Amino acid sequence: MEPLKTMNTTDSPLNRLYTIRKQLGYAKYVLLDGGHREVRYKWRLKRLNRWAGNLLDKLASEGVLNPIDTPVESDIEVQMLCGHSHVAMGIWSLWSLLRWADGKMTPVIQSDGSLTPEDVLRFRQFFPQVRFIRPEDVKPWVEQRFAGSEFEFLRSFFGTHFFGPRLLASHMSEQARVVVGLDSDVLFFDRPTEMIEQCAAAQNSRVVTSFRDEFDWVSVFASVKEIEARCGTRIECGFNCGMVVIPKFGDEQFRFLERMLRAYTPEWRAHYFAEQTLMALMAGEFGWHPLSPLYQIGQPTNSPDAIAIHYVSNQAVRPGFFSEGLPRLVGRRP
Repeated sequence: MEPLKTMNTTDSPLNRLYTIRKQLGYAKYVLLDGGHREVRYKWRLKRLNRWAGNLLDKLASEGVLNPIDTPVESDIEVQMLCGHSHVAMGIWSLWSLLRWADGKMTPVIQSDGSLTPEDVLRFRQFFPQVRFIRPEDVKPWVEQRFAGSEFEFLRSFFGTHFFGPRLLASHMSEQARVVVGLDSDVLFFDRPTEMIEQCAAAQNSRVVTSFRDEFDWVSVFASVKEIEARCGTRIECGFNCGMVVIPKFGDEQFRFLERMLRAYTPEWRAHYFAEQTLMALMAGEFGWHPLSPLYQIGQPTNSPDAIAIHYVSNQAVRPGFFSEGLPRLVGRRP
């Protein structure tokens, strides 16, 4: 909930009254309904993001963060959905992984539509060969690949759900055989040997790999029993999409996703977790390799020997990306 920043005094009296009521409603939310905590949290994150961006420039000028050479095309693509507000986090996340990739992974940024030309240059400062995909770039491929009634629901999901493009665009590359889906809030502190080995194994397998999430997030979507009954397959409730190694989808996987979306209720298809639930169902159907506990879902207090941490988006964990993760990565504190 955001305040209105200006009032147009040329509006009608009714519109001015509506604007005043909105401002008063926001003031009530902040002062009386606990909204001040959310406001403070957002301000804190903005400050930490600015600090993380400035730290990138400082360490680049000092020669600590040098550009990472990556192939324009390869068998393994690291696909990251990113928007303008997460650019600094996205660069840190990619850098923390690609320094261990031995030049064998291609970074691809999927814009959520908010990336600016300056953001593109920012990424290329650290990854000169990084590729970018815009939603409009993917649409023709989706319309051709999923034409007709066979993929009606999958095509609709692409156009209506925020994570629809991520679900499908990651698999449009001709050369890539494996996709590493990476969120911008994941940091790698040591060589992720197990994850890299799974990238190699995935080229000849249908098994997906991810962090194990101890939080039963599926329960906010629907009961496990109900999901499995409607979809006709088991679901891996511990599957987490923050970092996932996926063999490139083919007809079998796309038909499975279409079948799951047809089984979903309309409310399920619109739910924020719809895509993650689809991937958890895929893990249940095709097999799942959960990474060891050294690949951790973030907690208020994290293990000092973690290889990687997913600093999930909640007020207790996300600030740790900056206050704990980056200091551990490069020894600088906000």
